[in-house]
Amino acid sequence: MKPWLFIPGDWRRPRNKESFQLYWCEKSQLGCIHPLPELNKIASFYDIDEYYTHHIDFTGFVSASSISFFDKLRTHLAWRFDRGVDVTSKWWKQQFGTASSSILEIGCANGHLLQELHAEGHKVWGVEPDQQALVLAQQRGLNVFYGTAESLPPEVQSRKYDIIVMNHVLEHTRDPLLALRNAMQLLVDGGKLVMEVPNNSCIGLKSSGIAWMHLDVPRHLYFFTPQSFRAICEKVGFEIISTQFNGYYRQFDNTWINDERKIFSVFNSIASHQIVKRHENSKVQAWKLLLKTIFAADENKYDSIRIVAQKP
Repeated sequence: MKPWLFIPGDWRRPRNKESFQLYWCEKSQLGCIHPLPELNKIASFYDIDEYYTHHIDFTGFVSASSISFFDKLRTHLAWRFDRGVDVTSKWWKQQFGTASSSILEIGCANGHLLQELHAEGHKVWGVEPDQQALVLAQQRGLNVFYGTAESLPPEVQSRKYDIIVMNHVLEHTRDPLLALRNAMQLLVDGGKLVMEVPNNSCIGLKSSGIAWMHLDVPRHLYFFTPQSFRAICEKVGFEIISTQFNGYYRQFDNTWINDERKIFSVFNSIASHQIVKRHENSKVQAWKLLLKTIFAADENKYDSIRIVAQKP
């Protein structure tokens, strides 16, 4: 691996005087933070009131309310050319049918998806390491237990599951291979694994640089492209059923633009060296990104990759 990006701080906790170095392997298309944070420090990275999993009503990306005609035009065009689909009960029926399944979601956040699936008649369990999100999930009346993908709680290790979900989880793990091996052990033969991670082949990353929303260092520790994401699943022994892409429209919403501008501003205020100005997001830059990506290949267009894999 070679040095890739220097991140001058944690934009969500700018008072913390720490910086981070990311490394990238071009051959394997895999990135990581190095050195990895100590295990006892990771929980503090999520001790943020505005973190998205800390709200019971959060279900996805929320559009800004006050927008101009050109904002509406930009987001409408992006929406028209967005074929990505979130993991919802509707998507679930299209992928797996309506038969009742036993489902484990590792990193279930506030339990929104599990509640949807439970309402559809599935038997559901969850694991969540973020204490604030865990409480919210338990308030929904769900069987959710404290743990991580690498250190699963005994309450979920006592049974096997038809399907395991890890939605934007693998990039948070210190040991992705161990996380996947744990999932493999808990699946029935022929069981399915549904995973989604940020897509580092996304043109949006090249456009926004260190201010790209999905870098989110130090909460994200590993960085994948479709190539490395499939490779790590196959290394553990999973058979890839499908590779899907998600997350296009939101890249052109005012909320996304403003958040990336905020990230850039925080980094610019704490950086020990000048940050290249061309990476600061703006509505003009969003229009340029739209023109570059509207007909781009899926692996370069969407900000997230999803894999549906199967245990042999």
